[in-house]
Amino acid sequence: MEDLERVLLRAEHWDLVSNVFSGLHAEEAQEVARARQEEAARGELRGPLHGVAVVVKDLFDVEGWETTGCCRAYRGAVADADAAVVARLRAAGAIILGKTNMHELAAGGTNAVSACGACRNPWDPSRISGGSSGGSAAAVAARVVPIGLGTDTGGSVRIPASLCGTVGLKTTFGTVDMAGVMPLARTLDTVGPLTLTVDDAALAHAVIAGLGEGFVEETAVAPEGVRVAVPGGFFAERAHRDVLRAVAEARDVLIGMGGRPARGEVGDIAYGNEAWLSIAWPEFAADHGRLLRRPESLYPLTRRALERGSTQTAVEMVRAQQDRARLRVAFAEAFEEADVLVAPATPFAAPRFEEEQVDVGSGPPHGLHTGGPAWFTRVVNLVGLPALSLPAGFTDDGLPLGVQLIGRAGEEAGLLRLGRAFQRATDHHLRVPESRSAEG
Repeated sequence: MEDLERVLLRAEHWDLVSNVFSGLHAEEAQEVARARQEEAARGELRGPLHGVAVVVKDLFDVEGWETTGCCRAYRGAVADADAAVVARLRAAGAIILGKTNMHELAAGGTNAVSACGACRNPWDPSRISGGSSGGSAAAVAARVVPIGLGTDTGGSVRIPASLCGTVGLKTTFGTVDMAGVMPLARTLDTVGPLTLTVDDAALAHAVIAGLGEGFVEETAVAPEGVRVAVPGGFFAERAHRDVLRAVAEARDVLIGMGGRPARGEVGDIAYGNEAWLSIAWPEFAADHGRLLRRPESLYPLTRRALERGSTQTAVEMVRAQQDRARLRVAFAEAFEEADVLVAPATPFAAPRFEEEQVDVGSGPPHGLHTGGPAWFTRVVNLVGLPALSLPAGFTDDGLPLGVQLIGRAGEEAGLLRLGRAFQRATDHHLRVPESRSAEG
């Protein structure tokens, strides 16, 4: 058990630098830490996270704390019970340190839009952390805590993991209990951990999914004969050359560990991004559309998403579901030839806050606030597959680069097995952001 006072000192420092927390609950955490220490002294360990400080995104209910989604409209909404996954963290012995900053209502990939203020990247505070789980990613990247909990509806775990240089697991849809988690889009929402190492991601996933110690042991087995593919087309277009280099190098590492090169193409699936919007925003409006009666409580980007969802036509929704079915077929065909797809997690490294358009050198630029960070992630949510974002290198400017390993439904163990082997062969996850001022 690490001394909680040291954890709190780091938390306070990095909150000033990166604006990590929506609420830091130091006194309650100290009280729980003392109880865990007393239990440990008696030889009574609650579980595999006994005495480990963790943070959770401000979408998760924690009894007695506000759940705001970093939206002014929900301030004062105090939870009367823990979310299912928070209860599992506590049962495993974890200390909930606080709630983390996030993109307002999880409806974006920058974490620049938040009633708690923008969350800044620990590697360079002039740049975005990515979202919507930006605070959890920043807290882990800065070594405040080893585990942060996030949600992923269109990339909200994998995007900040990629931009902040952490591991991020997007789980198979329906694998982890969503009870007590504020929804964005109920047919797309998933819960997953952000961690420094894949070992910790495996442990955290086992806890929140109720899988037991056997799952962690399963992920420690060396992978053999895994068919590894790097899709071209959609996953190779509109990505910066640094990102494509990281993908190629990750593939080479996996092949060097005993993987087998394979072909696994999904074709031109760019239509998936529009399909995601036509499914996600109506579901978003179904749960939060009443906030349009209080437009002053929302940021303009959030309000526009709710307005689109509230006015979506039946024709558009049917077309989106048809496109979703096409995507399922495309991925199923790819997995007939491959066991894992290695792809960019984000099209670029972390942009500066003032960048409206991000030029990646191929194809049209990505709109930073119109889905650019989620270009390669939304399609995975539409088909409900698991994906693991891994630190996979750095730009010449010292910014992290991430790749995602995409697997078949329910095959988190296989992805984590590959990820653990990848981290044994590389050291990208060992680099630490410098402690610097918020002015950069």
